[in-house]
Amino acid sequence: MTLAPASRTPIPPGGRFEGRWLALREPADHRARDASLTAAARHWLEGCRHDDRPLQLIDLASGSASNVAHLATRLPGPQHWRLIDQDAALLAQADERLQALRDEAGRPLTWRTESRSLTPFDPTLLDGADLVCASALFDLVSRDWLAGVVQAMAERRLPGLFTLSITGGWCFIDADGHDREDADDRWVRRILDTHQHRDKGFGTALGGAATDTLAERFAAHGYDLRRAASPWILPPADADARPLALALLDGWAEAALEQRPDSAARLHGWHVHRRARLEAGDWGVRVEHDDLFVHPRHAP
Repeated sequence: MTLAPASRTPIPPGGRFEGRWLALREPADHRARDASLTAAARHWLEGCRHDDRPLQLIDLASGSASNVAHLATRLPGPQHWRLIDQDAALLAQADERLQALRDEAGRPLTWRTESRSLTPFDPTLLDGADLVCASALFDLVSRDWLAGVVQAMAERRLPGLFTLSITGGWCFIDADGHDREDADDRWVRRILDTHQHRDKGFGTALGGAATDTLAERFAAHGYDLRRAASPWILPPADADARPLALALLDGWAEAALEQRPDSAARLHGWHVHRRARLEAGDWGVRVEHDDLFVHPRHAP
């Protein structure tokens, strides 16, 4: 998960996310996702259909159902979703939203929301699933927690569609999309990389190593992998994207200050200069993410 403003910290000690931040990032999330991986998941599900029963789809750390909203019309149906998140308020929003969602054939979804912690990970959560999904989750979790999910999926021979894991890469861009990075940006990025490995409620977070770690773990279990970049691109001319770009910058500055309070003056100067360029529409932001689709090596 890319950092949100610290004044609206999305990952306090309990690991809860604020709905305002999730809503702010949703349009960028949906634009960024790699369509070919969703198509691969669709193909897998179509290949393993043997009757008309609803597909059993699980969304881990589902929040207010942004992931389901993106996938419902792009996957075959009928669909039954299980949305699992520890934030009951976000799940209440999901319940309202899901009523209007339809699958590719226009059929309403069925679903169940489960307000529960994902730590420790309970492998039985995956019983009966046809596909496991998660978005903007795995960069927050620890190596051991991730290993538990992979092991549970491998034992059940389940495919997974995991999207929008940060890589740690980001830069400011000009109107032509060219990188405007300088030494101060590289310095702040190193500070943020350290901050992104702080405990987010799952143990020491993987941060930008998440997709590599997922890929290594699944490959060790004999899975096939498809990986694709899914960057947020927030152009300077896009006024609708500017609130997210500003929120990112503010969050980065506050996270960096939390990590390096001894560098407050330099960080303040960096923040003020970049904010002025974003507000003026001179610069935008590019934030790198990766998507991953995994499945057992045998055909479904």
